[in-house]
Amino acid sequence: MNDAKEDAGTLPEMFDLGGRTALVAGGAGYLGSAICRGLLHHGANVIVADLDQARADHFTETWNRPLSGQRCSALPLDISDESSIGRLIDRVCSDCRGLDILINATYAPQKCSLNDMTGGDFNTSLNGNLTGGFLLAREGRRAMSNGGSIVMFSSMYGRVSPDPSVYVDPMQPNPIEYGVAKAGIEQMIRYLAVAWAAEGIRINGVAPGPFPNPQVQQQYPDFVARLARKVPLGRIGQANEIVGAVVFLVSDAASYVTGQCLAIDGGWTIW
Repeated sequence: MNDAKEDAGTLPEMFDLGGRTALVAGGAGYLGSAICRGLLHHGANVIVADLDQARADHFTETWNRPLSGQRCSALPLDISDESSIGRLIDRVCSDCRGLDILINATYAPQKCSLNDMTGGDFNTSLNGNLTGGFLLAREGRRAMSNGGSIVMFSSMYGRVSPDPSVYVDPMQPNPIEYGVAKAGIEQMIRYLAVAWAAEGIRINGVAPGPFPNPQVQQQYPDFVARLARKVPLGRIGQANEIVGAVVFLVSDAASYVTGQCLAIDGGWTIW
């Protein structure tokens, strides 16, 4: 009983990220910004890396004020550009003492229909959504001198196909190359978890379900209702519901977890 009480008393400390530096690629987005807020609340210093520099700057300006003793900064990133990834990690290495946490929540869209897509279009999308994720992880590794934790974003559509009945015009199903890339991300998680385990680097992932952003929710309520009907829990996800899983995976609470991808989809992929 005494041992159990002692263990229970350490639980809050297991989620404490104080003194750690976290880089969130895609950190200015709908889910990325929620993750950044969660990391800040748990004590981490956060670097928001995003293609939308203005939005990233606005986030850091907003969240630097109420939090003392922590740093929230913004840096540019184009996940489709290998040189941009290299420059980002170079800045992290020069500006910080090291990197403890890397989260890739980026998305590189490709606006081509299935029948019109060329091989070049397909490869361009994979470059941003799959190759870019690999390059970011590999570059991030060199900034992790004392081990670390990497979390990659997969998707429910890395595991199942879109149901066409949900995507009534004007909505379009998630494109084929998106699902292919996300399935590849899940294998990459497993591969890198083995390859870098001896260095103390844990690699995990999350596979979100339906998390339409506020604009989609407002403009396409019928679409959102169709999404909700596909979910066992009967509703879409809200951005804050992604945070707990990510904080868990990068914290000491998950110190014995690697090579896993956690579905956060309200049960979408279980039926």
